[in-house]
Amino acid sequence: MKKIGFLLSVGFLVFVSSCTKENGAVPDNGGVYNPTIVDPTEIFPAEFGMPLLPKDNPFTEEGIMLGRMLFYDPMLSIDSSISCASCHRQEYAFAEPLDKSVGFRGLRASRSSMPLFNLAYHHSYFWDTRVKTLRELVFEPIQAHNEMAMTLPTLRDRLKRNKRYVDYFKKAFNHEPNLHDMSLAMEQFLLSIVSKDSRFNKFFPGDDLSVLSPSELRGAFIYNGLIEFDDNGVTKGADCFHCHGGELSQQLNASMGGIASNGLDPEPVDLGVGGVTNRNQDMGVFKAPSLLNIAVTAPYMHDGRFQTLEEVIDHYSEGVNFDHPNIHPQMAAHGGMQLNLSKQQKEDLIAYLKSMTDSTLLVNPAYSNPF
Repeated sequence: MKKIGFLLSVGFLVFVSSCTKENGAVPDNGGVYNPTIVDPTEIFPAEFGMPLLPKDNPFTEEGIMLGRMLFYDPMLSIDSSISCASCHRQEYAFAEPLDKSVGFRGLRASRSSMPLFNLAYHHSYFWDTRVKTLRELVFEPIQAHNEMAMTLPTLRDRLKRNKRYVDYFKKAFNHEPNLHDMSLAMEQFLLSIVSKDSRFNKFFPGDDLSVLSPSELRGAFIYNGLIEFDDNGVTKGADCFHCHGGELSQQLNASMGGIASNGLDPEPVDLGVGGVTNRNQDMGVFKAPSLLNIAVTAPYMHDGRFQTLEEVIDHYSEGVNFDHPNIHPQMAAHGGMQLNLSKQQKEDLIAYLKSMTDSTLLVNPAYSNPF
């Protein structure tokens, strides 16, 4: 990943230099560029496996860089005040420290912004899973009246008039700026953002116990343990892994906990997935996020109702609303009994969650503002 970051940074500097020296001239070979292909194995770690990538949008250095430029460029908003990065900030694992994002003219989004990493492994996007590809996703915040409030004809015209993008769309796609290639470039950049270097990732699946402190290791056993109450009503496990398991700390199988109600309310308030499907069984159900980098992505839940990890653990320990009609079966399986974790168990569990922070992701130059 460091190699890719270096190459992309160098590529951007070369681009700027060439625009200055050659006035945006195209190559002598008929004006056709040959973008530099990036091998996906250089992006995705072997431990995660190779995700299913779009066949019609292969990674190139130029495509990723163009997507990165667009991600950080406020010209994608109607008044050129907001970029994608305004609500997805690298230092917060591409989330932001607000319960609701602030968009055009101070209007608020309806939900908390989700972090953006390891998206190549996902099958759907947004809290309500309403889109299936990243090339579709990028158009939603761009056009939303309370986010970037842009119109697509205006955006198309802006890109066509911008010399930087005239040159770089040519380098990446051999076309003049257009909205389709814009979405492909942004898809490439978003797919390339990988979080893999936390101590949790070095520990998982438990091959090297020395990576974790004693408290973190106790937390790992609680996190990955089944809920089994002893005669005193004490459980050794909290069964977190069913919805947040594996290398990605996230269940991607919708029927196994990837999409679930975790009993936030006694009945649906925000319809979640049900607002998209209109099915009763989906009302108040949401996509379960990854817990990687959870320590830096507060506030928590789709509505940002919890400010701290302590509040989150308190919810799962003694605040679950088992009356919710669509509460996930795995949560209801222990007879509606609250876990009532001890103070020590909570502290250990939070220590384990903090081991999931990937400090490299938060400063990786391959994902930073290129301007």
